[in-house]
Amino acid sequence: MQKYISLRVSTALYLSVFFLALHHVFVYFANASVLEFFFGLHTLQVLTVYGVASIIGISMFILLSKQNKVSTKKQLYMATLSEITCLCIMYIATATHMFTPSIALPLYIVTFCIHHLLTPYILYNLDTLFEAYTHAADRGKGRGIYLTMWNLPFVVVPLLLSTLSMQSLPIVYLISVSILFPFILTVSAYLQDPNIQEHTIAIPSTQTSFLSKLKIFWSDRLDRLSFITQTTLHLYYGVTGVLLPVYLYNRFGFDWGQIGILLAVTMTPFILTQIPFGEIEDKRHNEKFFFILGILVTILCTTLAAFVNPSIAGERSFFLLMFFLFFARIGCGLIEISTESIFYKHVTERDSFALLMFRSARLIPYALGLFAAFWI
Repeated sequence: MQKYISLRVSTALYLSVFFLALHHVFVYFANASVLEFFFGLHTLQVLTVYGVASIIGISMFILLSKQNKVSTKKQLYMATLSEITCLCIMYIATATHMFTPSIALPLYIVTFCIHHLLTPYILYNLDTLFEAYTHAADRGKGRGIYLTMWNLPFVVVPLLLSTLSMQSLPIVYLISVSILFPFILTVSAYLQDPNIQEHTIAIPSTQTSFLSKLKIFWSDRLDRLSFITQTTLHLYYGVTGVLLPVYLYNRFGFDWGQIGILLAVTMTPFILTQIPFGEIEDKRHNEKFFFILGILVTILCTTLAAFVNPSIAGERSFFLLMFFLFFARIGCGLIEISTESIFYKHVTERDSFALLMFRSARLIPYALGLFAAFWI
């Protein structure tokens, strides 16, 4: 019976991650284009919006680190309801004429800032569930499945987006809202709060300050390296994910159909590599080897992609970009599964602050984009 419950709960957890990712990816690829196309912002202004949103998000994560842990499911419900509200307002601000442009843009930016921090926060709570329902010895395979479920929508959604015109992009906000309902239903029906589970690791409540917690976190070598790697990786994702569609549209003249196909193909390595490599790491404990290999492949292929330019005749530039970015994502997949496998095996018996910091690393690269905008 216990085995059946464990299988049911783990399946529900992976489905929850899939639904959350599906909701996230629809708006992830569209937000920068919406800011540019519907509100007339140029690239540096888009970077500024993302940077401000990230600084607000980081500040909120610091405040959250000072709070005592409350029900994980309650936090998921509140965050999901807030996300639904934000997405509805973002749709109204872009797809209707309810507000004048002078009101619509500030309204969109305010709700975007809130929306921008909610997905990392929901992921942090799902990490708490994952930690409660998995064993440390299987973390590589478990994180491989977890990341595959997260990355699968990154392959499917760009193909769906390729059927949309730029004018119809705001519909993604309503689609994203609809996907959050099966997400919250799965969490509600099949996942119990780990705070009341017998097998949950008891984490003592402490009253230490944020700086004290940060000092302890940073002094731990694996925590520190995992955080730096996660930040760098998401800086790369920010450039190649958020700004890449805008870059392809403006510099190469690709339409949304071409952009969607290119994004889908280049995201495929994530769903092909992370489960098998996670299992290999559990058996052989060779995370460091795959981590270094991933870095070398990513740097080489991304550099080659940067040399592709629109002057290349015919559709060669399109296929060259697809080829180099495909192999660059193989490298990213190796880096990601190696980092998460090491971190989640290491963090098992630590407090939730390490999980919070690890997830906040998703926001820091966009804050760096704000400083880049000012520097440029």
